[in-house]
Amino acid sequence: MTDTQQAFYVATNGNDSWSGRLAAPNADGTDGPFATLERAQGAMRATGIRDTYVRGGTYAMARTVTLTGADNGVRIMAYPGETPVFSGGERVGGFTAIGGGLYAAATSATGLDLSIGGVRQKVAQTGDWNAGDARSGWSILEEASGGASRTSLRVGAGDGAMAAVLAAGVQPGTMVQTFDTERLSDTIVGVASTDAGSRTVTFTQGVKYALRSGGTYRLLNDDAFIRDAGEFAWQAETGRLVVKPQDPGTLLSQGAVVARLGTLLSLNGASGVTLQGLTFADTSWDGSALTLTNASGNSIAGNRFVNAGTAMTLTGSSGNVIEANRLEHLGAGGIELAYGSNGNRISANSIDGIGEVLKDVAGIQLYGTSGTLISGNDIRNSTRYGISIKNWDGATVNTDTVVEFNRIYNTMTETADGGAIEMLGRSNVDTRTIIRGNDIRGVGGLATDGSGWLDRHKSFGIYLDDMANGVTVQDNFIQNTGWASVFIHGGDANSVANNFAVLSNPRERFIRLEWVPSGGAIGLLANNSVTGNVISSSTGTDYWEFWTPGSYSVTGNLLQGTRGLNGGDRVSSSLFVDPSAGDFRLGSDAAAGLGIHDLDWARMGSAPLTVPGIPAPGAGGGSGSGSTAATGTGVPSGPAFSPLAYIASYADLSAAFGTDAAAGAAHYIANGRNEGRTVGFDPLAYIASYGDLANAFGPNGDAGAAHYIVNGRSEGRTVSFDPLAYIASYGDLADAFGTDRRSAGIHYIANGRREGRTISFNPLAYLAANSDVAAAFGTDATQAELHYLTYGRKEGRMTGFDASSYLAANADVAAATGGDLTAAMRHYIVFGRLEGRALSPASAPRAAGLLPESAMLAASGMG
Repeated sequence: MTDTQQAFYVATNGNDSWSGRLAAPNADGTDGPFATLERAQGAMRATGIRDTYVRGGTYAMARTVTLTGADNGVRIMAYPGETPVFSGGERVGGFTAIGGGLYAAATSATGLDLSIGGVRQKVAQTGDWNAGDARSGWSILEEASGGASRTSLRVGAGDGAMAAVLAAGVQPGTMVQTFDTERLSDTIVGVASTDAGSRTVTFTQGVKYALRSGGTYRLLNDDAFIRDAGEFAWQAETGRLVVKPQDPGTLLSQGAVVARLGTLLSLNGASGVTLQGLTFADTSWDGSALTLTNASGNSIAGNRFVNAGTAMTLTGSSGNVIEANRLEHLGAGGIELAYGSNGNRISANSIDGIGEVLKDVAGIQLYGTSGTLISGNDIRNSTRYGISIKNWDGATVNTDTVVEFNRIYNTMTETADGGAIEMLGRSNVDTRTIIRGNDIRGVGGLATDGSGWLDRHKSFGIYLDDMANGVTVQDNFIQNTGWASVFIHGGDANSVANNFAVLSNPRERFIRLEWVPSGGAIGLLANNSVTGNVISSSTGTDYWEFWTPGSYSVTGNLLQGTRGLNGGDRVSSSLFVDPSAGDFRLGSDAAAGLGIHDLDWARMGSAPLTVPGIPAPGAGGGSGSGSTAATGTGVPSGPAFSPLAYIASYADLSAAFGTDAAAGAAHYIANGRNEGRTVGFDPLAYIASYGDLANAFGPNGDAGAAHYIVNGRSEGRTVSFDPLAYIASYGDLADAFGTDRRSAGIHYIANGRREGRTISFNPLAYLAANSDVAAAFGTDATQAELHYLTYGRKEGRMTGFDASSYLAANADVAAATGGDLTAAMRHYIVFGRLEGRALSPASAPRAAGLLPESAMLAASGMG
């Protein structure tokens, strides 16, 4: 049986013995929705109905729900306007005060993940940890007595605080987190034993790297370590969870949620599945909230992952769409794609707060994939990578990856030897990778050695490591890295062109070329090209650093504040429009003769949405065809959908979401489309309407929308710039842009203002001058503009109407309108044309001349 017009429902007040066909319990309490997703899964399998709507509320899950081939084509969706939360946590209540701001409640052993009121708490640790200081709370270790070890460490000889901890003894369940000196990778394992006499901590299992003197560590999850509000730990001797809450009232009224489950939902061999509008929460740091294994053609869109370990992991899963999800406060990483996961698209996701427990993680990470598109994501605050692509060896190869138009801010905050975008190339193949149009700002770099801490150490904007070959690095903006904007380490045939970089610390270079001695002959660089880049330095240091660079072409770069490498470079005194105000658009004529072009700022951090919105219950469409990439279905037509412009279009969304783009996209997918909401706010036209905004933001539409949401609406700002009228005012623009509003806005902001261009085309004058057009469109200015640009211009139609003469010929109209020229034109279009009114005092034929420019601008609102 196949029923595409009906659905099942799950609700927190449901009952698995009911039919599940009602969205709410009936009046007599005999039927209604199911209580669990598992029951709905069984019902869909039995009936052929493929849709399940989940009502708002929290669903505590004791075990993973697994979808298989028997579930192909199902859609599990949030009920429109509601927020269902699948939680892998146990809610613990019954807390009592035990003194010192501490509260305790009985429960089984806890791990490293706990939230109160939806806010992730920090597991107690040794050391004095302070928020915002990545070095705090870590102790410097000595290698074990037998040398560097993976199974034990020694407390530093002068570390009295840690010696006291060992003397007091640590309880069962205590964990240890370790880092090698380069802080390449951390491992969290159990403490097997301690010996105060030899200052030794022994582990329950081996860690990733052998620990040498100078490495770092901390012990975790003993209530004796609790210091500050917001911390928690397990008290083994009494079997209690101990918490020092920031808000005791919230703890006492809501309890605490301890993550118990590692995976909430698993797609194992399932295809054509849609997961939309759902929240996945409270999973353990070493788990993955959502897993896809040999699961292809699925759609994961508009969901939220919060207080999870890793949000989602794909293995052997191809052709999936992961779009407009919001990932935040992750114990580990964001999205991982592993072996054989090919042709997936990861776009328009927001990922923030990466590595809040485990540090060697990434916002998006690939292992052995091909044809992956990573586009328009916003990735922020990662302890290691923003995006990482690992070609470990001949068995782990990533090819034909496109990483484009992502916004990646504040990465490498607690680790070293990495980058905002990193690619490891030890497979030594032509990867055919494209890295373009990304906005990268703030790459840290933190390590230790025998002398202590090292800041801004081995950190790069784009890091092509260990023989990464065949990579195109183009049109990226890179600012504030540790060692270099772009580092090519032993790779061949890489191209670095038309990137903009701002260098601000003396150690920082734009390009670093270095061989890999351990790679032998293949570790030597060959045929790398670094040309046509724009580099501004405030330190005067050379923009290059070479360590046995092999064969290369580094020339034709445009520089400010640093000398050229050769005669092909050019030095300029002004590269950007207004860098002091954050406007890094290319300055006028700065790149003449070098073939350098400005970056596509408007596309950075956004991507067009392709997944249809959630259908209204009973609307059908749940046949389970598996088609998830129906471009243009369920999203606004025309230019790429901008979540911030969508939010700016509605005061209620602005109040609810602020500038949270992912929340806006998720709302549109889950609710807005069904509510008939559209994007009515034009960010570029808004910027073009105000000189200060044009100077500040350039053609950055997201920045314009964000300004309107935060400031412009309350300041009473409106959109006065008419992009279609601007195009219609100039033949060259009409030839170049047709009816492309976006291009018009960009042109005016980037060029038209500086060229002194103004709007002379008045759509009301055009309507008044052409009776057939007025008869068709009335006073619809937009339709008039489209008609002129599509037909009227080619037909040689008149564009002027002498409103002053019309008023002079019709005293009653002049009196009624107060002499307003715009009102006069409206009157003629609606009434005067049909009444046969005179167009001039002498009743002459309609004037064909254009209005004076001042009158036209006043009538169009641009005066």
